[in-house]
Amino acid sequence: AEAARLGGGKSFGSKPSYQRSAPATTPSPTSPQVSPGQTTQQRPVTGPTPSPMGRWGGMLGGLLMGGLIGSLLFGGGHAYGGPGLFDMLLIGGGLFLLYRFIRARRMATASTAPAGSMSFDRSPAQGWGQSGFSPSVEPEPAAAAPATLPPGFNADEFLKGAKAIYTRLQTSWDKRDLEDIRQFVSAEVLAEIELQAQADPQPGKTELLLINPSILEAREAEGQTTVSVLYDVMMRENGTEMAKQVRELWHFSRETKKPEDFWRLEGIQQIEQ
Repeated sequence: AEAARLGGGKSFGSKPSYQRSAPATTPSPTSPQVSPGQTTQQRPVTGPTPSPMGRWGGMLGGLLMGGLIGSLLFGGGHAYGGPGLFDMLLIGGGLFLLYRFIRARRMATASTAPAGSMSFDRSPAQGWGQSGFSPSVEPEPAAAAPATLPPGFNADEFLKGAKAIYTRLQTSWDKRDLEDIRQFVSAEVLAEIELQAQADPQPGKTELLLINPSILEAREAEGQTTVSVLYDVMMRENGTEMAKQVRELWHFSRETKKPEDFWRLEGIQQIEQ
C-alpha cells in the first residue's frame, strides 16, 4: 500500500536532483570528515595557561618588596615616619598596573562576545509564515550546526521552524487541505501533492512520535538561498501500522534578497537504505 505520509514516500521537486533518492548520509555537526588521503593535524598538548592575575601579581609583589627595601635603605627618616617620594611613585605604579590589568580583562571579554545576527536570517517567524512557530526571545547558540552554514545563519531558530512546518504539513495532508499546503510549497511540489490527493482523496491519520531535524547544507546560488534538512522521524501511518523510522531530505528555498519571504518546500528526497 502507498505510504500515507506527505509525499507518499517518493522523491520529487523543482530540480532534477530532487527527483531521485539521495545517498545515505548523516550530518557531521562537530567536525568535517577526512578523506583517506588526508591527515589531520593534531594540536600540541600544552599545560594550563597561566592566568593574567598570576603574572601581574608576581610583578606587583616584586615591586612592593623592592620598594620596601629601598625605603628602608634610602628613605632615612621617612621609613617609619611617613611616605617618601619613592613610596608615592611605587603606589602610583601599582595603581597604573592594576588599571592596565582590569582594562585588558574587559577588552578580552568584549572580543569574545558573539556578533549580532546578520541579515541571512533576520526574520525567522515571517520566514515560516503561520506554521505555528514562534522564535525564542534569546536563542541559544547553534552548537550543533555544521561548518557549512553561512555566517549569521541562526540554525537553532531555523530548526525550530523546520520542525513546526513538518508537523503542519503532515497534519494538513491528513486533512487533504491543499489550500493550507499551498502557502508553504513550490509550484512543482504542489502539483505532485495534488496528483497524490487525486489518487488517494480519503483523509488519513499520521501519528508523529518523534521528529529530529538536522541541517545538512545551506547554500546561495542564482539569487536563491536553499537549506537542506534531514528529517529523522518515528511515525505511525494509517493509525494501525507499527511505528517505523522515516528518513527524508527536504529542501527549503527563498530569495536571498527577500528575507521577509516564506521558506518554501522545493523538494523531498528519500534516503537510500
